[in-house]
Amino acid sequence: MPSLALYYPWTHVQHDDWLKLALLTWDNLARMRPPAAADRDSDLVRQLRAETDFLVETAPSPAVLESVAESFGEIFDADPESLLAKYGLNEPRARRLRNGELRQAGWRGYEPPITQHVAKWTPPGALLTAVPVDAPGAKMTSDLRDSLVNIGLAVPMDGPWVGLDPKLASIYLAVLADAMGHREALSPVTDDPRMHHATGALDRLVSMVFDDYVSVPAVENVESAYLQLALETVLEPSYVDRVPIGKLIGFREKHRAELAAFQAHVASLAPELRAVAEAENLEVAAAHLRAQYETKTRPQLEDLRKALRGIGVEATAGTLVQKIDLNAAAGTVLGGIAAAGGQLAVAGTAIAVTLAPYLAGKVKARREQVAKSPVAYLLAADRKLSGRTLLQRPR
Repeated sequence: MPSLALYYPWTHVQHDDWLKLALLTWDNLARMRPPAAADRDSDLVRQLRAETDFLVETAPSPAVLESVAESFGEIFDADPESLLAKYGLNEPRARRLRNGELRQAGWRGYEPPITQHVAKWTPPGALLTAVPVDAPGAKMTSDLRDSLVNIGLAVPMDGPWVGLDPKLASIYLAVLADAMGHREALSPVTDDPRMHHATGALDRLVSMVFDDYVSVPAVENVESAYLQLALETVLEPSYVDRVPIGKLIGFREKHRAELAAFQAHVASLAPELRAVAEAENLEVAAAHLRAQYETKTRPQLEDLRKALRGIGVEATAGTLVQKIDLNAAAGTVLGGIAAAGGQLAVAGTAIAVTLAPYLAGKVKARREQVAKSPVAYLLAADRKLSGRTLLQRPR
């Protein structure tokens, strides 16, 4: 599975809890944030930018922009009258859009969130989605911008921005993310489920533009969804907001190898997950994912717990506790006491010294069990980040 994700369609991440889970899921999260955009990042995003390499600022290449512009140009040439009826920004329709009259019939919530508003927008453009053009980090070619304005599907805005009908902009940004994901080997992801799915958007462009309803899978990236479902199962997601970001950053750095092994485990389930990728009902897709987890991943996690218990390690939430087998260690302990001539003060030191090889062997055995398990990442998350751990710690 791709370990590098591409955030879309917005410039700024909308939900901190989603970002926390993303930090535990992917190696990096790229986003298209042009320098001209106002910095409306949350404190969490700013901390990640300052302390980690997780967030990567990127921009579509000229080749990506040209390919998307060409595809949209072909669509616009096919039936401009229908496009103007659906997405045109002539004055009567723009006024109805601004007044909210077009939200009712078929409105699916494509209005941009407040964090995406351009600072110099005038109130009449408040419901349009701005796309940067002719500037570093541009998301549209100037030729396509000119064509859209001439047709009546876009209006120029202050600075390097062009304004589009929110629904048309959602389609455009989804196709852009899909094209960029293919070329850069990135997995498009979003924290806004209202938006058009990016995965496969380029192939669905005609339907997305002209049809009122487009059949799409309920789960956009099934492998990423599976990984997050597994994490949520052990993390109890109602407690995710309580986990300090510093703790997540430290966990991520310490367990990179286990994450890579678990990503490989999820990738190995691709044949079983294909059916989930076709499901259009979210409840059905979620049920398929849970069933796969129960049959493919949970047993391996339980096997790892049993193996650790077998070598005298309790994999309880929050810690790994070494259990000393007194039968195995008795000779060493008694020998230590005898060597100390029965003096307990000296015997304590002797026991500590003579038990060291015994405990070192158990630590080595535990490390080997964890290293060969593809689900050790889930065990680590359960121990270090779960809600049970957070609740138990004050006691």
